[in-house]
Amino acid sequence: MKPVEGYENLSEVERKIFILAHNKHLSSLKGNERDQYGLGSIVEVKANLQQTAVAVRFLNGEQWQFTAGEYDIDKWYG
Repeated sequence: MKPVEGYENLSEVERKIFILAHNKHLSSLKGNERDQYGLGSIVEVKANLQQTAVAVRFLNGEQWQFTAGEYDIDKWYG
């Protein structure tokens, strides 16, 4: 599998947001839907600093934004 474009540019906190949110997203989908949103279907990830979020673009053209507010990230700071 090729690396996800933009992942290397994410901070440690942004990477954790992405990993937690992506796993939660996949767990909410039915088996046949998971194929469309798995790691191999991600085209690009990009930080959205204004919203403390990570934008994720998929091969099927959809874009999702995973926000820090949905997760307990306070433990990752300081």
